[in-house]
Amino acid sequence: MKNPGLLTIKQVAPTDAGVVALIDKLNRYQIALYGIEACNLEPPESLIKNNAFMVGAFSHEELAGIGAIKVLDGYGEIKRMYVEESHRGLSVAEEILSALETYAAGRAIHSVYLETGRLHHAAIKFYRKMGYEVVEQFGDYRPNAVSLYFGKTLTGNAR
Repeated sequence: MKNPGLLTIKQVAPTDAGVVALIDKLNRYQIALYGIEACNLEPPESLIKNNAFMVGAFSHEELAGIGAIKVLDGYGEIKRMYVEESHRGLSVAEEILSALETYAAGRAIHSVYLETGRLHHAAIKFYRKMGYEVVEQFGDYRPNAVSLYFGKTLTGNAR
């Protein structure tokens, strides 16, 4: 991280006001790119219902980014990754994803998957950098012209 010691990762609730605000920003971004009908916008209530583990990255007590993981039948799914524009390029996403992978590995989950959009070029580059590879759709996702699916096998300490 470029500013070591300034970022704190901690568990947050999907319904916390700051988290909801970032989810809303992410939703608006995705809808602008793809239209609402093509988006997989999991709301905070669904994350709670599915027992998702969610973390926030805090920089000087300001919520800089979020991410969640749902533990499903034999695998984990990364959800709702978002970093505020003012905090991008500072390794915030790496810290969030590492925390989620560590959580999964601690629960003997060794396969992690995610869905992102084909026009999320920065996200695609980031996930590849973090060791994720393109996979076929998984879970309840249906093939479509918008989504790309990534997966990673976790080993050791998940990093």
